[in-house]
Amino acid sequence: MELATYIEANKAKLEEAPFGLYAVVPPHPEFQTIQSGAIYCLKQRIEASGNEAVNPLQPYFLVYIRDDGEVRYNFTSPKQILEILRTVSQGKVEPYAQLCELFDTETKNGEDMSQYSDLLNRAVTAIAAQFERKNAGNLFAGRGGKLTDAGKQVKSAGDFELITWLVIK
Repeated sequence: MELATYIEANKAKLEEAPFGLYAVVPPHPEFQTIQSGAIYCLKQRIEASGNEAVNPLQPYFLVYIRDDGEVRYNFTSPKQILEILRTVSQGKVEPYAQLCELFDTETKNGEDMSQYSDLLNRAVTAIAAQFERKNAGNLFAGRGGKLTDAGKQVKSAGDFELITWLVIK
C-alpha cells in the first residue's frame, strides 16, 4: 500500500526517470537477513501476457542477491524483497555519502561494474531456473494447469531491462 501511494503521488517524476537508477544503502543492523548485496528490479522485454500464473508482478521481476552470489529472495518472494527495500530506505532523503564514495572507489567511478554485472547475471540465471520450475509446477495445479508459451519464458539477461537497483553495502 505504501508503494502504491508513493507511485501515485510521484507518477510524473517516476515516468521521467531513466532506467538504471540506483542507490547505495547500508544493511539494517537489526535484521540478519539483510546483508551486503543488491536488489534488482527488472522488466521482461518480450511480450509476456499469460505469465501471471508464474509471476504475479509480470512483467516485473524483483530479486535480492547477496555479494557471495546467494539469491536470498527470488521473484517468487516479492513481499520479502519489498519489506527489505522499505526497511533500508524508508525515511531516507539524503544519500549515504561515505557509502557512495566507497562504491565509486570500488567501481572506479562506474567504469568497472563487473561485480554487479556478475551478480545480475547470477540473479537472471536464478530467475530463469525458478521460472521454469514454477511453470512446470503449473501442470500439476489441476485440470486448468498449462505451460507458458516457450517464446514468453525468460532465459537470459537479454530478456530483461534493468529498471532500478539498490546496492546494500
